[in-house]
Amino acid sequence: VGQKWIAAVRDAMAASEVWVSDPSFPGDTTVLGEMHLTGMAQEQMDGAADTFASLPRVIGATLLIVMAVLGSAFRSAVVPLRAVLCLSWMLLVTFGLGVLVYQHGVLQSLGIRPFLTSPDPPAHHAMYWMTPCIAFSILVGLGLDYDIFLMDSVMEHWQSGKDGKSAVVTSLDQAGTIISAAGVIMFLAFGALLASTTPVLNQIGFMLCVGVLLDCFVTTKVTIPCLMALVPDDANFWPLKQSATRELAIGREPSFGLEGIGQPPGFRRSLSWKWNGQGTPLG
Repeated sequence: VGQKWIAAVRDAMAASEVWVSDPSFPGDTTVLGEMHLTGMAQEQMDGAADTFASLPRVIGATLLIVMAVLGSAFRSAVVPLRAVLCLSWMLLVTFGLGVLVYQHGVLQSLGIRPFLTSPDPPAHHAMYWMTPCIAFSILVGLGLDYDIFLMDSVMEHWQSGKDGKSAVVTSLDQAGTIISAAGVIMFLAFGALLASTTPVLNQIGFMLCVGVLLDCFVTTKVTIPCLMALVPDDANFWPLKQSATRELAIGREPSFGLEGIGQPPGFRRSLSWKWNGQGTPLG
């Protein structure tokens, strides 16, 4: 209601002008100036409007940078696409739950203070405009942190000879507990914001806690393994070529490039050698 009133007053003031007439010259009027409405509420509304107008560009640029960095690090086109897909899913669910709790008041009946919105009718409930902007940046960083930690271990096992499914299962067995422990620590740290008496901190803390739990216990434990199981093994790391170490491990005759890309240290000194079919080079 307040925003509609401010917008209506501004429209009315923009359509009007202040005129002044000189008694010495009857009928001669001069435009003295224009009227504007300003104040703390108006500045907050303008800041929110400008921020949300730029937010889609910020999100798009962030995801493009994420894809570029992961593609360069893993030398794969599929790994960054999968990471962006998992990030987008986590962010959509987190923001959706935030809107349900603080804008639609689905937990209002519980009477728990951090989940309360306002005593106003549900139609007047709203989320603070700073909440999604702050939570987005933090959740992207945390989500990538856990994703990279897992995928680095998966890549290591895949290069050692395991297929994609076995590599992700082994990685979860080794690193799953560490990821879960890190997620619980971050959940407790962000959960402290729910004890605040400032509503905006409650909202930010809620969204960060939900995002961390989703990423640690759903994305890394369920979403990534399922996506890797649905994609053929050779396509999971496309276009990354299998290194000679992996080819030796799976019993395939390795083929080395002229620049020695993918060669194990012991083979870089020779560009041509023979294969005896038993996993060891001749000459």
